[in-house]
Amino acid sequence: MNTRASVVVIFGFALASCSSVSSNMPSFNLLSPPTDATLTIDSSPPGAVASASNGAICRTPCSLSVPVTDAFTVTYTLDGYLPQTVSVRPIPVAKSALIDMTPARLEPNPVLAELQPAPPPAPETPLVNRRRRP
Repeated sequence: MNTRASVVVIFGFALASCSSVSSNMPSFNLLSPPTDATLTIDSSPPGAVASASNGAICRTPCSLSVPVTDAFTVTYTLDGYLPQTVSVRPIPVAKSALIDMTPARLEPNPVLAELQPAPPPAPETPLVNRRRRP
């Protein structure tokens, strides 16, 4: 085997051994990072319909896979309770050179709404009997 081929083989083995030791090392992600994150949605009381402004809908408690690109809102509705809207914002990937230091995420996550009971409907006012004037 010539010297050049030997160097290539040794270099190849060296690279292969590095990849098996990197369990606690940051990843070198030269491709685009994941653009979706799982958002956990809950409410008190449970069972509310959670509608995200990006079109996703679920009934609490639930989880949604949403893009980590733009801010959006989650609106909760439940019969007998006032609707509530919570803003969610993306936190982009923190990078140092080519190394992904932290993954993209959503904040807040989980999203929790404490729904307030709706006020009772106003009582209907009875019609007053008016006497006809002659």
